Amino acid sequence: MGYIPLPSRGVIVLYGPDTRDFLQGVITNDINKLNSQKAIYSLLLSPQGKYLYDFFLIEYGKCILLECENMYLQQIIEKLDLLKTYLRVKIKDISALYKVGVLFDTKSTECSNESQVIFQDPRHKLLEMRIIHKNEIKELVGDFAQYERVRIQNLVPDGAKDMVQNLSFPLQYLIDKINGISFNKGCYIGQEVVSRMSRQEIFRKKLYLVEGDNALPNIGTKVTNENNEEVGELRSSIDNIGLALLNTGKSHANLYADGIGVFVR
Repeated sequence: MGYIPLPSRGVIVLYGPDTRDFLQGVITNDINKLNSQKAIYSLLLSPQGKYLYDFFLIEYGKCILLECENMYLQQIIEKLDLLKTYLRVKIKDISALYKVGVLFDTKSTECSNESQVIFQDPRHKLLEMRIIHKNEIKELVGDFAQYERVRIQNLVPDGAKDMVQNLSFPLQYLIDKINGISFNKGCYIGQEVVSRMSRQEIFRKKLYLVEGDNALPNIGTKVTNENNEEVGELRSSIDNIGLALLNTGKSHANLYADGIGVFVR
């Protein structure tokens, strides 16, 4: 395969003496896990513990790069600027200088220099390497559909695609299972809600891997049972496999999405 460009992603740089302490107090993951050899995946939540943004953090010299969805990039900058108050942290959009992509099914290893940063996707080892780069990539363009298939088969939600701002609880989307939440780091925005939910034995809704007897319909399509009772809804999919947020208290037998049979795997 090779290089898969991700034009929907952008890059923010954070720097200044208070950067790490500032991030530690607002994100779901532990900034102390971040070093030149290891990136981290994290979320920024509302005070009610609901999803706002997700992103990767990568150490780059004395700076920290934040790789995120372009459509939320300015919102993230404004939110972080508001939260940092008097702290000595500078936050800038550098998307005009850098592109983002995935090196999938290649022999690439983690590598940083002045023109690129390559890092293992911390959510799942089978998602392989991500790259933030200035110069053009010479590798052949890879198959994004195959990458999405691997992501979905391994129950890795795409934050901006699968979760809903101010509505989605991260534990229902298994964010703790893909290394996005630290339960030992102390306080952050929304931490009390996350901790309370983590003590529950079962959630009212949870993300499942599903398979259709045909290609699955669009995100948001309702999943119903044979009595036309709503059981949940589809999230991202590729061909006939996908993710679905389903009610854990209802039977998952004989499910349908827009007339297509859906089976929990």
